[in-house]
Amino acid sequence: MITTSPAPLTRLLRRANDAGQLLDALPMLTIGSRFLPAFRSPGELPGPPRGVLVSDGHARPQLICVPSFLGGSGPHQFVRLATAFARRARTSALVLPGFDRDGSVPATWTAALDALASAVRATAGGEPYVLVGHSIGGVVAHTLASHLERQGHPAAGVVLVDTLAPDPARQDAMLEWAMGTVLDRDPNGIAVNDDVLLAMGAYLRIFADWRPAEPSVPVLQVAADSPWPPWDVADTVTRVAAGHFSVLEEHAGLTAAAIETWLG
Repeated sequence: MITTSPAPLTRLLRRANDAGQLLDALPMLTIGSRFLPAFRSPGELPGPPRGVLVSDGHARPQLICVPSFLGGSGPHQFVRLATAFARRARTSALVLPGFDRDGSVPATWTAALDALASAVRATAGGEPYVLVGHSIGGVVAHTLASHLERQGHPAAGVVLVDTLAPDPARQDAMLEWAMGTVLDRDPNGIAVNDDVLLAMGAYLRIFADWRPAEPSVPVLQVAADSPWPPWDVADTVTRVAAGHFSVLEEHAGLTAAAIETWLG
């Protein structure tokens, strides 16, 4: 009798990671993602793109966080950071389209930016805001800031939390290291499953159309101890004694202090 196992893509990706062949398995995610429902404008989604309130507070500007599009990422990553500020600010985090229950992924990089910009505008509610992005989410936040600026809704600033240089020559090695670490940190499959891996595949596919942007707002890079260089686009760089993932976890207090000092 033939039996099927749950989450076959996740199981295959874990086996490839254990064998040191993670990159060889990623095409099954990017190819598979082509068959997901896809949208070309936010109006095609069943519900408006949204932000999730992570922590409330009275300090301003408010913070709107942008997760990475690696499997296992999401608004939950910013909880410890949001609660570590001495002066608590209203902190929200975006849900990347495709990583929500609807499962519709952006058909293009521009569609992704349009949907995220819509979510930022709705979340900000006309009040000043700073975008905060971790890892490749920092690249998304930086590009999104420029996109919103062109729409007439500029951010007050952008914070890159250990955002690594999106260097094409190192992209595969960084992806293998980062995703391999995510899989190793989630052995029971709580955060990583087939749905989020296919969503990640969609973003990896459309990210090929990403181009550097130059928002005119101040940019802070909170650089951690990573094996890769930080992205050199920030006006201010603050180094903290933390790892690429612990910078939002057990060392979130250091990150919060660096951001508060910069907001000043």
